[in-house]
Amino acid sequence: MLDIDVTLKQANNLSDQNQEWWIVNQTKPGPIEKRSQQYMYDAGLEVYIFSDQVSPPSLGFLAGYGIMGLYASVVLVIGKFVREFFSGISHTIMFEELPNVDRILKLCTDIFLVRETGELDLEEDMYAKLIFLYRSPETMIKWTREKTQ
Repeated sequence: MLDIDVTLKQANNLSDQNQEWWIVNQTKPGPIEKRSQQYMYDAGLEVYIFSDQVSPPSLGFLAGYGIMGLYASVVLVIGKFVREFFSGISHTIMFEELPNVDRILKLCTDIFLVRETGELDLEEDMYAKLIFLYRSPETMIKWTREKTQ
């Protein structure tokens, strides 16, 4: 057994980060045993260190709740962002991923031209057709199929 003196030193940096280190001094000289042939040194101080993982000071407010608080907060925040990103996508994907929208675009252009000419009855019929297309996914799929040659 050896007597040692352990001192914790601290220094403040300008970047608001505390640096800490340990100074270990052997207080009394004493024999140092050679433990086995696999160690290549003849003399020296053998130190065993058990160090806990410490979160950075910037995450101190989360680490105060322990690992479960940190885990729950990360999962909840990431989960919220994922939900926000994918919310409502089931309602829009069928309109955004249509393969060929030329016929629907032509119908919209025709509605615009009919409105400009003042033929309101024809415009109403064409608009009803457009609304029917958007309300009927099966008909929308038929209308937007790739053209076969």
